Amino acid sequence: MTNMLRRAAPCLCLGGLVLYYFLSSPTGGDFWWYDAPRHAMNGVFLSDLLSEGGLAHPLRYARAYYEQYPAINIGFYPPFFYLSSVPLLLLFGASHAVAQAAVALYTLMLGALVCLICRRAMDHASALATALCVLLLAPVALWSRQVQLDVPAAAMHFLTAGLLIRHLETQRQGWLFAAAVCLGLSMLTRVQGVFAVPVFLFFVFGRGGAGRPALGKRIAATAIAGLIALPAMLMVAYFSKVNQALATAAPGMPPLWSLANWTWYAGQLPLQLGWPALCLAVAGLAAAARAAATGRATPALRVLAAYTVCAWIFFSVVSNKDPRFNLPGMLFLFVLAAHGLYLCAAPAARLFLPALAAWLLLQLGATPAVPVVGGFPEAAAAAQALTPQQANVLISAHRDGNFIYALRTLGRRRDIGVCRADKLFVEIHIMRELGVRDRNLDRQAILAMLDRHKVATVVAQPGYLSDQPSMRNFQALLDDGVHYARVRTVALTGQTGRDERALVIYQRRRGL
Repeated sequence: MTNMLRRAAPCLCLGGLVLYYFLSSPTGGDFWWYDAPRHAMNGVFLSDLLSEGGLAHPLRYARAYYEQYPAINIGFYPPFFYLSSVPLLLLFGASHAVAQAAVALYTLMLGALVCLICRRAMDHASALATALCVLLLAPVALWSRQVQLDVPAAAMHFLTAGLLIRHLETQRQGWLFAAAVCLGLSMLTRVQGVFAVPVFLFFVFGRGGAGRPALGKRIAATAIAGLIALPAMLMVAYFSKVNQALATAAPGMPPLWSLANWTWYAGQLPLQLGWPALCLAVAGLAAAARAAATGRATPALRVLAAYTVCAWIFFSVVSNKDPRFNLPGMLFLFVLAAHGLYLCAAPAARLFLPALAAWLLLQLGATPAVPVVGGFPEAAAAAQALTPQQANVLISAHRDGNFIYALRTLGRRRDIGVCRADKLFVEIHIMRELGVRDRNLDRQAILAMLDRHKVATVVAQPGYLSDQPSMRNFQALLDDGVHYARVRTVALTGQTGRDERALVIYQRRRGL
């Protein structure tokens, strides 16, 4: 009975925490992070592609789908997370809750993998405590409750690392090929996963012991990883101009060879880990260095260290920085520290790791609710009620992805489509910071464009892109009341920007 409880404890503890995360996540179309509805919409697109016969003519279907729901960006982001969410969407239908459930499963996978990796050197309780600490860290607690790629990508990295560790321990080629497949899938989840390629190459082709697979087998495994990751690499090449701007000259970022650049992510650690976890991490890193210096570095310690260093170098080189971008590196650093502490001071690790997990759990209870933005589902429902058959809705809002996702997943109005004001009247290169080009449209040209696109209903965020002349002309056309009548205002609630207060709904006065 005791053995059964000990084996079930990790599943119960990790599963309970992940269930809490899911139940406390936004699941009603109230996405907060602006990219989240697009990630969710990509999965819906793929499930629709399968269920509606789009595989017969995939390119034609994709073009028509984007014209109707211009919130998919599966060509800009790799597709593995979206593909993995398709079975859930086909079983339970397209909804925000189902998309969030897919993220929750990856969160559970992340915790289980950390636990399994740590059990290579730790007792069961310490390994479980380390896994709980990882899931309770503030960035994981936040991004596991958004439909984002960060936690799924981190889970794929730990899966690859775990398989690579098993290969180094056993020298069996099965573990090698499994690690290669997962390396490719990690890049197919988030293309920044390329930072792990040097880790794989170093341990597969570097100096090794007897019994390792033949060179041809190792080359074949590497080729498989490259083949799986090829779509992600082709996407990077296709968007090379945008990616180069983000990688080398993001606005407001320090120069590449400055001290500020190379210590940027280290400066985020107090906020990401919190001081108690940071102190444990510093002590654990010193212990890991001592273990390596005294010849006690296990394969797990070496792989964790390599992932930590390569992630730090890669994300420091990339100019576009955000604390969440190096989430994998931060997590590998913490697990490396816990591993090193246990190797050099097991009694201390058995005491401090559970204590830290308990502290982080208390901290989670005192953390404010996950941010949400409400109002878009209500606006979508109103637009569905107002828009006649075979007509379109135009959305003019910073979070237009929220609206488009709600229009597709709420109700049954598959006969109406969406147009985006920031596609018709201006041209934005991925993000506003990279440039906005006005199309210089006067009111008559705007009205002709609205008629051409059969726009019967307009949902507009007042003041959106109001510094652009065409957007000001568009707002003036709505305000004069000649062609469109103002019928309703929907308040935007939650954690919104200062200019995001409401959505105003307008209806065309005459037939199209």
